[in-house]
Amino acid sequence: MEANKNNNVGVNHHHHHKEEEDDDELLKTRISSHPLYERLVENHLNCLKVGGIGDRGRNNSKSNQRKAEHSISTKINPCCSSMQLNQSELDLFMEGYCSALSKLKEAMEEPQQQTIAFINGMHSQLRDLARPTHLSPDVFLQETERNNSKYVD
Repeated sequence: MEANKNNNVGVNHHHHHKEEEDDDELLKTRISSHPLYERLVENHLNCLKVGGIGDRGRNNSKSNQRKAEHSISTKINPCCSSMQLNQSELDLFMEGYCSALSKLKEAMEEPQQQTIAFINGMHSQLRDLARPTHLSPDVFLQETERNNSKYVD
């Protein structure tokens, strides 16, 4: 009798696990066929580009897209996969995910833009310092030579 119970528990657990896998696959299919899915993948790739990850394999953009799609499909919230999302819940999820990725990209870009602005400012200052001015010795010598030549004639 006890062995029978244990056997039934194992069968029930396996059956429950299979249902969860089926739910996951169904949810992944619904997400990948959603109208916002392409935008979701694009936003994900844009985040990778900001981080410099997407730039390494520019020639390999199809591979990067597949990796992003896989990454997105594996990050599905497990609590959502066990329940059936209705269309409006899925719409909200997709809109929220797209929005979160856009905000993440902006947050990642801000320090980069500040760094670039700082570097450009420093470059400009160095360029200004390297330019000859009216007080630089070379200009002073050239002016003195011109003035002296006026008096020689």
